[in-house]
Amino acid sequence: MNQIEKVRLHQQVERILHVPGNYRGGILEMALVLDYHISKEVLIEVSKEILTSLRAYSKVFQNVRLNLVKWVSDTEIIKEVSSVGLVQMGRCWEDYKEGSAEKSFDELTRQLKMFYARSKLIIWITDGAFQILDREQVEHNLKPFLQKKILKWEI
Repeated sequence: MNQIEKVRLHQQVERILHVPGNYRGGILEMALVLDYHISKEVLIEVSKEILTSLRAYSKVFQNVRLNLVKWVSDTEIIKEVSSVGLVQMGRCWEDYKEGSAEKSFDELTRQLKMFYARSKLIIWITDGAFQILDREQVEHNLKPFLQKKILKWEI
């Protein structure tokens, strides 16, 4: 990640955290959505760079409740609580398996709305290999909270 990408990342994170009613201090709860259509090596590198950059940028990211969402397919979305340190050391990748390109954003947003609406920041690492089956349903899932909390990091 070059310096311009880091600055862009920091600006987008600040924009999300400063949405009225979002983050008010204390321990930050965030989610990291990993698109398993991306190779394991790339996912490890990108997630490590993002989290390292955020930790160096602000003290807010020194102590974070991190929810990992491993998006393998529509029928397999693995949810777990981890720590930034474990992701940086590469210890959360034991269950990696190549994901499907036939995934729908509809199901991901439904799952995020059900389980991660209280997260203040959702970073979604993807390569864009997904489809939208029902745009109205996606918009319904993103409202009222998720649409202002998701940061899409496309590779």
